[in-house]
Amino acid sequence: MSMEKRLLIPLICTTFMLQLGANAQVATTCTPKSGFGAEKIYSLEQQLRQNEDPETIKKYINTQKRRSTFFKIFKRDNIEACDNLRSALYFLRKNKNSEEYKKTLEKLNKLIEKSNFQNDDPNRFEIAKNLFLEGNYYASAYEFEELIEKDYQSAVCYEYLGDIEQKINKDISCALPFYKKSIELMPNNASALFKIATILNEMNKIDLALEYYTRAINLTDDPEILKKGISVFTKAVRRKPKNANLYEILGTTYEKTGDYKKTYELYQRAIYLNPKDIFLKYRLGGLLYETKQYPQATRIYDNILRDNLYESQIRAGKAKSLLALGQTNAALKEYQVILAIYPESKQAKYGIYEIFKDKKDPDFIIDNFYPLNEDFKPSSVFYAEFAELITSLDGSNKDAIYLYKKAIEKDPKNANAYLKLYEIYELKGEDSLAADLIKKAHKELPKNEEISKVFFYLNKSTDTKKDELALNYLKKSEWAKAIKMYEQIEPKTSQVYVAIANCYKYLKNYNKAVENYKKALELDATQSDTYYSLALVYLEQKSPKLAQSMLLKAIELDPRNVKAIKLSNYLRGQVVTELLNEAYTYYDKKQYEKALNVANEAAKRYPQDAQVYYYRGIILEAMQMYPQAIKDYKMAVKLNRTFSLGYYSMAKAYEKIGKERDALEAYEKYLSGNPKEEELIKEAEQKVIQLGEKYY
Repeated sequence: MSMEKRLLIPLICTTFMLQLGANAQVATTCTPKSGFGAEKIYSLEQQLRQNEDPETIKKYINTQKRRSTFFKIFKRDNIEACDNLRSALYFLRKNKNSEEYKKTLEKLNKLIEKSNFQNDDPNRFEIAKNLFLEGNYYASAYEFEELIEKDYQSAVCYEYLGDIEQKINKDISCALPFYKKSIELMPNNASALFKIATILNEMNKIDLALEYYTRAINLTDDPEILKKGISVFTKAVRRKPKNANLYEILGTTYEKTGDYKKTYELYQRAIYLNPKDIFLKYRLGGLLYETKQYPQATRIYDNILRDNLYESQIRAGKAKSLLALGQTNAALKEYQVILAIYPESKQAKYGIYEIFKDKKDPDFIIDNFYPLNEDFKPSSVFYAEFAELITSLDGSNKDAIYLYKKAIEKDPKNANAYLKLYEIYELKGEDSLAADLIKKAHKELPKNEEISKVFFYLNKSTDTKKDELALNYLKKSEWAKAIKMYEQIEPKTSQVYVAIANCYKYLKNYNKAVENYKKALELDATQSDTYYSLALVYLEQKSPKLAQSMLLKAIELDPRNVKAIKLSNYLRGQVVTELLNEAYTYYDKKQYEKALNVANEAAKRYPQDAQVYYYRGIILEAMQMYPQAIKDYKMAVKLNRTFSLGYYSMAKAYEKIGKERDALEAYEKYLSGNPKEEELIKEAEQKVIQLGEKYY
């Protein structure tokens, strides 16, 4: 979901009402915040986005602290009170030694503790993200900066700070240092690279932008990034029609979208412009291979090899095409030529392994690596490295186990072979074989720290060992291996299923994640955070209704689960926005009955949302159902006392049914609500004078 849609809630008020005719201006004070001092905060934030002068900052800090006290004491809303303090702390943290910073932080910590809010790093991270979704940028930035200081998810936090900077600063280039820091910490962060490229493009630094777009495209399959990439590079080739590199990147982008016809045309154009680019030809060969045009791919590779005999990548590509054509011996010879030139080539070794796997034993395969080198004798290290190659690329345990055993047989003191073989046994759940192997390893290498650590670790219970091994894999982001460990724990607890689900979520296997979260809830349906995690997965699956139901359950179990409350409120706002947009579509076509039906549905689903009643009142007015409209306006201001525009519309409706005294009272309440709409204020003041002369 794009950021523009996430921020639609405060904007929909203006968009919807500007087109409603008589009451067009009534939405102009619909801001993200409500309650005591809301309009002042909104005004100060607008000023801060223009210029962060000390006087405005001071006013903002003081107003946020007063709002915190108001929400804590009068509204009993500790969540909002905490957010007010976070917003103040964003500016105060620039001088952490000041007494004001220390006292404000102490207030926040006491409020969090008193409310029993979870305040560990993972929860703070979720809250920071939700604050960003709400448009509460200063509070969000405060949390992200604090998390960076603790070195928690720093790369992601810097990217969010860049997003925030773009929202609060007219000069978009101010976001660049944050995005650059993010990719410094996480070089493969395609999202941050793409954002840098977009900013540079807007700054008219086209060539530099293209470099970043290229890096982002090469790292991702994100359809949004690829779509933008196609647009950007299509313009670029028009600007520089003789630049072969631009055609190549555009071709790569199309290839990632699956449009191979377009890719082929672009690669051909690039080769025409730069016929000496052998790697571009290699990519074209790869494309032909992927589209099963093996003879054409082979011809491309042969064309390159005529003048580039030592290019191993090209020979490997040709070997794959020959193998696909059933020319096994020819493919084998190509791989053997590579190994004759580059004896350590993993690509060639694995290529030969693929030709013979499941048909010949590993010794036969190794004998085919160097047929002309009669002196070659595999060492212990060679066996272990080949086993590791097979495991990393193929996952074949049978052959890897055989090779590790050969490595140990050749050199009983090969620590790496013991440890890698032990890992395979553990992942397979063969605990007794794993234990015997490590006992042997410890006997041979009693001073090896890693083996000693595993040896003494064997005394722990099986489940404890599995859990610790899984945690170790989690630290290395080896989610599939962690799952294998957790799967071996029996009986599984709710926490184990949650851990498995989390791993599947990271692997983007959302169906499996849902399945395991549900298993966790079958064993323990009291865990609020499990429902929250399940909601996040449903959002990834584009199922906001299911996500909302899980969030409501999370909140029911733990009314202090702040991250669930914030996300639920955000989703509710999204649904309300969609319903109001739908209602407006009908309203604009003067299909008032249909507009009213949608508004009724919104009121049924969200009976505590002031906006819904207010907009339904506008529709009822258009239908000349003034008493019903007045009733809805009253409900709107009851639910949100700062919704002063409700009083204005109420006054207009009262006038239409001849209740001028009631209209006068409503106009007075509108004016007392500190409104901002100059034209409406003038009209209301005139009405108060006219009606006041009549009734006072």
